[in-house]
Amino acid sequence: MSRPKGPPRLVLKPSDRGRRAVWIIKDGAVRKSTGRLQQDRRGAEEELARYIAEKWAPPEALSARDLLIEEVVTVYLKEHAAHSPFHNTRRFLVYTATSIMEWWKGKTWGQVTGPNCRKYREWRLQRLKANGEQVTEQTVRHELTTLQSALAWYGREYAPLMPVPKLTRPPPTPPKLDYYLTRSEVAGRIRAARRLGYHRIVRLLLIGVYTGTRPGAIRDLRWLPSPTHGWIDLETCIIYRKGTRARDSKKRRTPCRIHARLLRHLRYWRQQDMAAGITHVISYEGERIADNMRRSWLRVRQEASKVTGKSAPLYDGKPDGPHVMRHTAATWMRKKGVPTVEAASYLGMSVETYERVYAHLAPDFQAKAASW
Repeated sequence: MSRPKGPPRLVLKPSDRGRRAVWIIKDGAVRKSTGRLQQDRRGAEEELARYIAEKWAPPEALSARDLLIEEVVTVYLKEHAAHSPFHNTRRFLVYTATSIMEWWKGKTWGQVTGPNCRKYREWRLQRLKANGEQVTEQTVRHELTTLQSALAWYGREYAPLMPVPKLTRPPPTPPKLDYYLTRSEVAGRIRAARRLGYHRIVRLLLIGVYTGTRPGAIRDLRWLPSPTHGWIDLETCIIYRKGTRARDSKKRRTPCRIHARLLRHLRYWRQQDMAAGITHVISYEGERIADNMRRSWLRVRQEASKVTGKSAPLYDGKPDGPHVMRHTAATWMRKKGVPTVEAASYLGMSVETYERVYAHLAPDFQAKAASW
């Protein structure tokens, strides 16, 4: 029995006869070069997204029993995701849709049921990610959320009278209540980053813990106003987390005032960068950093542990990543007694989320209730 055909995917074609390694798209018997070199993984993923979007035309059938899931998802990627103003959103939707297209291939709109969602979960949890890690419940949840969004979008655009099925998804991960760095840990990592010459991590750490900005938004920050990216205004002492013309998303990117302890660092960095003609706040050799900087982050984490002689803690069996800076900023503010509404606004977070995750850290947490 022959193996079923897998979804379109990226494969690295090794270097040969003086030619450098390039990414190609493998789709059954089809082999199509992306023209992107090994180090340009992001560009290769964009080419894969275009290939998937152009593979099928929008389906003509409007019957729930006739609509194929792969057709609905393809139209969603082509007409909605491909035009998203947020690059990371486009990449995320293409990534999460790949496994959906593989398992749901041949299934129709009417077959989106609870039992099939649970079967997909079981199948997905037995697979490995591209980096060799085991697929988690939250990965399954993200992928089924993409499918839910595709069905809802298609229903609005092409079949407003068609009932949209509600998918059965794994529950969200409960918040990590102890997921933050102490001030001494942050200082230790800054010293370790300086010893290693990772000045980009020093900037990432200081901006992250003093503003609570997400790592991706920090990497996009510039020194000059931009219509597409966030920027830092040192005259008004405000960090604008999104471009002047960028649309907002579910992840709020509200402006925040620059912390007094961070301001002097930013002024010094800007003077250095402007003299060198660098416009990005976080850069490597003068260029914007495209990856998520996790390897540099983990290297600094290990270096800091060598000095203290203690291993840094693991969270759910994994080391912390750059996103821990946002939790650190929220935790520090809560412990300092910053008013809830002001802290949530500063972080670009809803008041409900801030209360739910960080309320127990306040110095006066339930003080009156415990002394009535």
